[in-house]
Amino acid sequence: MKHSVLIAILSLTFTSGFCASLEEEPPNPSGVQVAAVDPTPDPNEVETRILYPKQNELKMSSPVKGQIRVQGIALGVDSVAQPRKNEIWNDPEGQSLHIFIDNQPYFAVNEALIDALDDVEDYFDQTAEFEIPFKLQPGMHVIRAFPVRSYNESVKSTRAFAVSVFYFQEKKDNPQIDLSKPYLTYNEPQGEYDYSKKSQPILLDFYLTNCTLSRDGYKVRLTIDNDNQRILTSWQPYYIYGLKRGMHRIRLELLDPQNKPVGGLFNDIQRSIVIK
Repeated sequence: MKHSVLIAILSLTFTSGFCASLEEEPPNPSGVQVAAVDPTPDPNEVETRILYPKQNELKMSSPVKGQIRVQGIALGVDSVAQPRKNEIWNDPEGQSLHIFIDNQPYFAVNEALIDALDDVEDYFDQTAEFEIPFKLQPGMHVIRAFPVRSYNESVKSTRAFAVSVFYFQEKKDNPQIDLSKPYLTYNEPQGEYDYSKKSQPILLDFYLTNCTLSRDGYKVRLTIDNDNQRILTSWQPYYIYGLKRGMHRIRLELLDPQNKPVGGLFNDIQRSIVIK
């Protein structure tokens, strides 16, 4: 999967060694910049349910297979009538499910095993089948999933996010996992980005559970390449501009209202991406 990135100049910039909100950031000579963009409107009827593995199920052999049901959004089709698909990389394979096992990077599923829609083609009921593509350690594991637009922005309506716990080979809990507390799910960016087109920014996107963001509440700290920091106080997509060719590290941390890191397995995530 390849993306493209635009090197551009915006009034909102990224500061090296300084942590500030989007609204307060002074110019940054490095050229790395971040801009908040409006979320794509989400239909309320979208619902995601993890059918298999069942909640608290013990799986003894690998590979572990599963099924996820999605209602209200079609998999494998382009996100029509959405201008954002012309602003950032748009997957030719269409809308998909992003599936996360523990803290591993997501893998995408865009084909439905069972596909049904009504006569007016505005209600979708699909079941997608997947196979976990890596080996699992014995013990507790968490599946998180949500549908994304063809340009990989997550659907953020109330029932679009699904989470489930299963066990592999032994029923041993992980004390770092408490799904009743606030946590985040890192979505984008991920993988390789093709610089050759020089026409598009990179999408930054994440999902929040059991909390909201505000200036005096929970926040997300974004760090790029270890020294460029930004505090995000609104749950919405962002565009990243100005990354040079090579490997870059993107880190997201969930902070509490006192600006302290929130504990838990999912609340301090780093991904490496490559600009080609």
